[in-house]
Amino acid sequence: MTHPLKQLLPLVSRLGEDDDLQTLADLAAADGRSRFHLQRVFSRTLGESPLQYRRRVRLQRAAARLLTTERSILDLALEAGYDSHEGFTRAFRTAFGLSPREFRRRRSQQEHVSKSRHLEIASRTAPCVGLYRVALETGQLPFTQGEIDMSHEIKKRSVEATPFLFVRTKAKQEEIASALESSFGAVFQYATTNGIAFAGPPTARYANFGPGFITIEAGMPVAGDARGEGDIELGSLFGGEVATTIHKGPYDQLSEAHQAIESWLAENSEQAAGGPWESYVTDPGEVPDPADWETEVNWPLA
Repeated sequence: MTHPLKQLLPLVSRLGEDDDLQTLADLAAADGRSRFHLQRVFSRTLGESPLQYRRRVRLQRAAARLLTTERSILDLALEAGYDSHEGFTRAFRTAFGLSPREFRRRRSQQEHVSKSRHLEIASRTAPCVGLYRVALETGQLPFTQGEIDMSHEIKKRSVEATPFLFVRTKAKQEEIASALESSFGAVFQYATTNGIAFAGPPTARYANFGPGFITIEAGMPVAGDARGEGDIELGSLFGGEVATTIHKGPYDQLSEAHQAIESWLAENSEQAAGGPWESYVTDPGEVPDPADWETEVNWPLA
């Protein structure tokens, strides 16, 4: 059975940017469903209503632009769909606990990091923060044994250790997507609220595979000054040599990339040295065709 997200992706890819989609009636007309049906399916699938989704994405993008550009607060308010400085300020304070002006004062924390990189990652990730690792064919488990797809090109390369802000959780195989949705959402909001710069796309590290549960560390590579709080921890992604490949296609088939690397390790007398991780290079909220999704899979080497 096909996951309902697959049918919603074309609309999701338009929601964050298309100024013609202002009301639920506009969205229903673009999607081809009734307003009631769209509201119900969208909310059940993405955990928020279409208009809540649109508002959140635009506010998170506005926050990234406040930290990285010189544009006026009024310009950013209008771009986010607000017709006044006051309305934008109220919504922004509700979302982040600070006014836009107070938030912008955190710019000094960003001076020694790449503002363009932070803006790019924040803008691309905001629409997709709850969509990574969703199996579009329901019943498909993320890690299943089967015939290995040998079309994956495996490379050995060196990577630098990178600060990593994450939430650690345990989940069954069928719960991985929902665990990532919760973890990525918490880390993304925490980093945005605290003015922490992103240095890479959302990443999930599989720290341990048990008989019933997988320990997952899901979050964002970050730059500059950062610290964790509560369930959000600050650690580091592995630095050293890794075996890596790019998987192109839906997340349902990601196990093929992991199996291909495992086969490569055996053939080349290499040993893994810790949990593998996946970096979600392509954002499903911006690229509606799952065939074009790219995920980088890395296995650290001893």
